[in-house]
Amino acid sequence: MNKYSITLFALMMSANIAMAQQVMMQDGKMMTMKDGKPMAMDKDMTMSNGDKVMMDGSVVMKNGKKMKMQNGMMMDESGHMMMRDGVAMKDGKMMAMKDGQSMAMAQDMTMSNGTKVMMDGSVMMKDGKKMKMKDGMMMDQNGMMMDANGMMKK
Repeated sequence: MNKYSITLFALMMSANIAMAQQVMMQDGKMMTMKDGKPMAMDKDMTMSNGDKVMMDGSVVMKNGKKMKMQNGMMMDESGHMMMRDGVAMKDGKMMAMKDGQSMAMAQDMTMSNGTKVMMDGSVMMKDGKKMKMKDGMMMDQNGMMMDANGMMKK
């Protein structure tokens, strides 16, 4: 993990003490905060919404669905999934996320796998299939889609 990532993660975590159970997958390792510093997770955690996050990055939602956190994914203490880099549909608007910071999407984007995401939420997969992102959906910089429940979509 580079120093910038550690610093950003530490700032995000220390900005709100109540979010001490925020976790992040970074370089294949689950990280959390201890004494104000990002550290490797040393035990499984249960978020306030009942979702359980394991030290290997697997997540069991309170409804029983399972997923695996990918690099750059974050979950706050209430169980809300976030991404470090990618795009998301939030309240009907496309947002771009870079280094964990969210801003309105200013232009269409092409992900590393060739998937194109338009400012209106339209998506053209590299195989030509089209879809429209719905509120809460996210896509990482590699083109991996996640629905509002944190479940990965192919």
